[in-house]
Amino acid sequence: MSARLPVEGVVQGVHHVQLSYPAHLQTQMERFYSDGLGLPRIVHAQVLAYLAGAQRIDLVPRSTAGLGGERLGHLALQVAGVEALQQRLQAQGATALAVVRVAEGWRFYAKDPAGNTLELLQPAPLAAPRPRPAVATQGAVGQPAMADSAWAVAA
Repeated sequence: MSARLPVEGVVQGVHHVQLSYPAHLQTQMERFYSDGLGLPRIVHAQVLAYLAGAQRIDLVPRSTAGLGGERLGHLALQVAGVEALQQRLQAQGATALAVVRVAEGWRFYAKDPAGNTLELLQPAPLAAPRPRPAVATQGAVGQPAMADSAWAVAA
């Protein structure tokens, strides 16, 4: 990792939440999050993804209920000083995996005392953002169409 990364190890906020659902409910999930909640759908990986304010909700299908698919769900926290935080959790006896470089920055996974999975993510600096084509879509009733510079809105 670069020496430019903060070293204090602090949580700055929620980055995203990932939830799983039975694959056969995809149409109902899309209707609930798009039409029911009025959230704009965005293009992100191979999942249903929506913006809820500045945070992202990822919905991942599981093909067979009861085979551990529910463990796909996790809370992702945006942090500064990812290495310091990982070391602090390990020193306290928590399960905390190694910090790895990913497309979005640096991250590690940890378990809380109840076994819930946390993703702790330090985003890469935005000095040279990658261009992403944003496609404006019709917003919810009474809302303008939206094209976000950070996330491409699904057509």
